Amino acid sequence: FHPLMLSNPIDEEKDIGKLAPADFAAEWKWDGIRVQLIMSRGRVSLFSRTGDDVAEAFPDIVDNVFGEAVLDGELLVGHDFEPASFNDLQQRLNRKVAIGTHLSEFPAFIRVYDMLFDGSEDIRALAWTERRSHLEEWFAGNPQTRLDLSPVLGFETWEELAELRRRGADEHGHEGIMVKLRAAPYIPGRPKGYWYK
Repeated sequence: FHPLMLSNPIDEEKDIGKLAPADFAAEWKWDGIRVQLIMSRGRVSLFSRTGDDVAEAFPDIVDNVFGEAVLDGELLVGHDFEPASFNDLQQRLNRKVAIGTHLSEFPAFIRVYDMLFDGSEDIRALAWTERRSHLEEWFAGNPQTRLDLSPVLGFETWEELAELRRRGADEHGHEGIMVKLRAAPYIPGRPKGYWYK
């Protein structure tokens, strides 16, 4: 397990005026639980944000992924990569092993948004844009049935992003938006100025 990089709440009055939109990428903030998926030498491990091993509770993920990578993402439930409610996810959480009916009613998947290792190469020191390129190439070469790629939102101004956030909340129930400095390396903990929510 590799400690995760966390975000800081954005202070719209203090932060927005200092930040240039072109320097940042944005993604939806998904309403699931943060996980780290490690695939190496044919073995798969799945950890919660705090480093707890949750693999046995999610065999539908660990038995159906492949490749060599360490990925960071949001564990969700739903069919065909359509996230169901957090209440549905809670049916799967806090269980040491999965129940058969839950596997069919609430199938789990991971919406991936970052990559720490590409194969055996540690890419955490690379900028977010470079890690994202590695991640997109990895997905192209390793099509998955239980992993999908979190989309990057297109925007040019903070006002445009604010409108996207409003529409996403109203129309799709999105929890919010993540804003990430394109030049940011992947740093464990909660470094200032890199990731905002």
